[in-house]
Amino acid sequence: MVSEHDEERLAAWLDGALPADEARLFEAEMAANPELHAMADQWRRNDQLIAAALAPIAARPVDDHLLARMGLGEVEPSAQRPAANDNPPAPWRRYLPLGGTLAAACAALVVLMGRPGAPSDPLSLALDRTPSLASATLPGGRVIEPTLTLRAADGRWCREFREQDSVALACREKGGQWKTEGSGRGQGPDSGENIALASGADASALDRVYRRLGVSDPLDRATEASLIGSNWR
Repeated sequence: MVSEHDEERLAAWLDGALPADEARLFEAEMAANPELHAMADQWRRNDQLIAAALAPIAARPVDDHLLARMGLGEVEPSAQRPAANDNPPAPWRRYLPLGGTLAAACAALVVLMGRPGAPSDPLSLALDRTPSLASATLPGGRVIEPTLTLRAADGRWCREFREQDSVALACREKGGQWKTEGSGRGQGPDSGENIALASGADASALDRVYRRLGVSDPLDRATEASLIGSNWR
């Protein structure tokens, strides 16, 4: 049996964030726990596979407007205040190692891997784990890209996502599944700051859904990452 606490420690151990004495104790636990040991091997392979997939993307330049929209713009030197960070990395990093690059954080290929307690359907898993403006490849080759995270008036978390020439909005139900509330033709937010829907009969589809759900303003990248890391709690 692998607990959520074990997963958090495993994430920190793989990132080299555990103190030496804690790392030795954890390694002894892994040696005595075949399930935990197998998970460590799988997560390590996941890191290697995803890092290899992101390497070419990480080298690409990212539009300044897009960086600003995701809260990744340059900070004025006078506003920078060094602070100690003794928090272990969140386990969601096992599914998206970014290699320390802003480019990879904004445009990435996410390989979806299973995890205990995760939603069972691929779309819900993708919306649960994928940061906005990163791509998720579902079984069968289907590719979606979440673009915004918002909160509905009833308290549910909602995400806008695009797929080819369509855009949709889904909200997270109590059981962890994501329910699609509406869709239409369009591309969602572009590389700037606007929501760009294609013209046509379905152009106002998401506008009507937004009004019906009473959604909040989009979350910034840091808040969204915290939600993903805490399993939307």
